[in-house]
Amino acid sequence: MNVHQRTQWRGDPDGTRYRTRRSFPAGPANATVLLAGPGSVSVLDGEGRDDRLLGELTGRLVARGAQVLTCDMPVREPNSPSTEADQLARAGRLSHLLDAHQHVLVRPLVLVGFSLGGLALLHLLRSGRPARADTVVLVGTVIEEDAFLTSRVPSLDLVYGGFDLVGYVADADDETLPPAVFAPDMYGQWSARHLVGRNSIEVRVRLLEGLGHTLQPCGKGPHGDAVSALTSLVGTTK
Repeated sequence: MNVHQRTQWRGDPDGTRYRTRRSFPAGPANATVLLAGPGSVSVLDGEGRDDRLLGELTGRLVARGAQVLTCDMPVREPNSPSTEADQLARAGRLSHLLDAHQHVLVRPLVLVGFSLGGLALLHLLRSGRPARADTVVLVGTVIEEDAFLTSRVPSLDLVYGGFDLVGYVADADDETLPPAVFAPDMYGQWSARHLVGRNSIEVRVRLLEGLGHTLQPCGKGPHGDAVSALTSLVGTTK
């Protein structure tokens, strides 16, 4: 199936220019998916592994009748931890992306975020933007403190690669505690318990075996099909 696309230029409050893109089917769309990539992805036409995964996911969703909204993201320093400023900058662009497409918005509205993109979506949901999201899928997003979601979200899926290990180092003043490493079957449940909503939220934790932080295959052996799994969670039908 051919993917139709419309790309437009927008501007941040400081004047920085960036592109937004709507990918859509030939006929009427049956859903709207806001797609927020990880920190490794900053432009709509990148060629890295994560870019290719997002491109394949976009194509699959459009083939099932959804329209997909994406945009350029601010470039961040490679291999450095994400900051509050990173998350706020991305959340701002995602909010404007939704605002710019209100006239073509089709329900259900689904939010999908990878890693830093997932944290940016959490910022939006905590601030009540959008007022309601029908489904939220956060990939590789670790939630370490309570997050009160002001937006109405009936269901939220936390998705992790089975090889996405998270390490913690003890405070520098306490040398008695060794570093600790946790697997997603443990920290995924912790993250789920930190999600609190104005209304009841069904939070599900899902593990995809053989995959890493951004759902790329890791190591030898069988691995899950990230694109098929995410397409199923989004719930569009053709």
